[in-house]
Amino acid sequence: MADHELVQRAKDLVERLSRKPRFAGSQEETEARAMCKGELERAGFDCVERPFEYSQWPGNWGIPVAATVQAAIIFIVARTAMNHDPLIALVAGAGLYVVLLFASADAKRRWITALPFQRARAANLEAARGNPSVWLVAHLDSKSQTVPMLARIASSIGMTAVTLLATAVLLFSLRGDRDASTLWRAIEISTLIAALPSILCWVRNQSPGAVDNASGVVAVLLAAQSLSSVRDLGVLITSGEELGLVGARVWAANARPEMVALNCDTVDDNGGWRMMYTGAIPIRIRGAAAAISSSTVPKPAMGRMIPGILADNMPFADRGIESVTLSRGTLSTLARIHTRRDNSIAFTGSGVAEASLLLVALTKELA
Repeated sequence: MADHELVQRAKDLVERLSRKPRFAGSQEETEARAMCKGELERAGFDCVERPFEYSQWPGNWGIPVAATVQAAIIFIVARTAMNHDPLIALVAGAGLYVVLLFASADAKRRWITALPFQRARAANLEAARGNPSVWLVAHLDSKSQTVPMLARIASSIGMTAVTLLATAVLLFSLRGDRDASTLWRAIEISTLIAALPSILCWVRNQSPGAVDNASGVVAVLLAAQSLSSVRDLGVLITSGEELGLVGARVWAANARPEMVALNCDTVDDNGGWRMMYTGAIPIRIRGAAAAISSSTVPKPAMGRMIPGILADNMPFADRGIESVTLSRGTLSTLARIHTRRDNSIAFTGSGVAEASLLLVALTKELA
């Protein structure tokens, strides 16, 4: 449990950062980054802004396009199967999905920096004290969407479920089960229902971004400013996370593989604590979390990323760097992320204060 002074400071900083939306590259984000720079410099960090260029197209339209293509593949498979060609449907569906997976992976890793249209500029804030091997990471930019995060996650899970169902029906059809063919109409309807929230998920700039992600930024700042923090420590405040994790991808491309990245994203006052990872299990981070014995530090569960969620730990994991995303929330949290309701009105700051204590404890074990 964090003390009252730390909780109040967390609340004040979140309110300052979330007064206005902070779209990547905007003047509002620049002003927020300047505030973060001042806080870190007072804590003895050397700060450098790292500007970069990128294409906004994948971040703006990647989700609707991918959902549309995935739905189209299922419709193609269903129509082919209903014409009594389940083997052709299976081969065609598998081939199209392989193409989609490779295209999606390439889009996430390369298109965001390489595409020549909808070019934009933004900047990461890099702060170092001493010779850090552990870096605290949080994204500064915010966005809104026409569909709340909770609905988009449900859409992603729903599309996965429909895809698995379609595969199962194809396999039963190959075994000569004629009754399986009657399910294709229901699969088509389910596909449309599941895909629609993602297809209609368009990017806007109307969310103050208090929980996503002023909360994570403040948790990182407080951890860096703590008198208990380690001397050798790095802080990375990224931009463009909401548009394809571009800031983290640009920075991670030149990062040392032996470093550790502790990303903090979406810390609400209530809910379960979770450290999420992708790729290989982060052994050192898991060991550090297990070694923490303080009763004042929250004990997060460690697990894989929730389907449909992107976070800045992913580009580090792609480079073979141990990384996790620390988060806390409920279904109510997910329902207001990327909407105008993600503000600091009812925000107490207790979760942010506790997250900062956990980050300090983890850096001590990892340093």
